[in-house]
Amino acid sequence: MRQHGRFVARVDFAWPAQRVAVEYDGLWHRDPRQFAADRARLNRLTAAGWRVVFVTAADLHRPGDVIARVAAALAVVR
Repeated sequence: MRQHGRFVARVDFAWPAQRVAVEYDGLWHRDPRQFAADRARLNRLTAAGWRVVFVTAADLHRPGDVIARVAAALAVVR
């Protein structure tokens, strides 16, 4: 995604109008280098005013909870 023409980050799912992103954190994200890159990306997103909802494999067994978290993030008035 871009803000003011500049690359901010690539995310798994996004609602740009509400500045809400959903990121799936699989096993790949446990690697120390990937973890550091993920945090740098998160910092860029939050600095640009985005709310990020993280989802893991365990969360997928409770889809209602995931939907509720995403809905809550989308409902925040900016």
